[in-house]
Amino acid sequence: MRLVTWNAARGQFDKKAIWLDHLHADIAVIQEIAKPKVPSKNIVWFGVTDNQGVAIVVRSPYNVELLPEIANAPKFFVPVKISGPVDFTLYAVWTLGQQVMKYVRAVTTSLDIYSSQLATETSVVIGDFNSNAKWDVHHPAALNHSAMLTKMNALQLQSAYHTHYNELHGTETRNSFYLHRNRDKGHHIDFCFVPNAWVTNIVDVEVGTYAMWRKASDHCPLLVDFNTEA
Repeated sequence: MRLVTWNAARGQFDKKAIWLDHLHADIAVIQEIAKPKVPSKNIVWFGVTDNQGVAIVVRSPYNVELLPEIANAPKFFVPVKISGPVDFTLYAVWTLGQQVMKYVRAVTTSLDIYSSQLATETSVVIGDFNSNAKWDVHHPAALNHSAMLTKMNALQLQSAYHTHYNELHGTETRNSFYLHRNRDKGHHIDFCFVPNAWVTNIVDVEVGTYAMWRKASDHCPLLVDFNTEA
């Protein structure tokens, strides 16, 4: 099973989603993408406007279904049901700056709001968090990146990237975002948190390269491959 998250940096669905075709994702979470013009059972979408939202795209034999959101949860931390060879709840993340609980504060708050579900269901939290441990000082201690990691650990969720590469948060050697598409302003802000029980089944984790993706977006995709037969 391959999971992918990628912020498309705006654009029509048909023109941007095609960039992921060669990655052959089983489940792809795409932020900052317009609502598809043609409905599909393989796609669910939610957003701010029809031109700005998040699409979760699956390919057979996987299926996707939006689940009810809890009222007043910060945007966006949205649950969807993934069914197929592996069944789980996926929380699609795209944190916004123009809200009270901005960026990582939205995720940290949402982990509390959805704590009952996260503690009792097989869950994956994946997307554009707009966050990194090196920015902890810019957020309240109870709501910053390190606080989020504490909550993830309590829920037995681990970052696939950091587990695979044995890197600490804030010291990433592979960037997923380049501010203003400037190669010298790279940061790692896109994550995939998976259950502890899945960690030994991670086959590979990859971050797309700046050279390949800079024309499409200021973000590079994060890919996580699992051996689902283990």
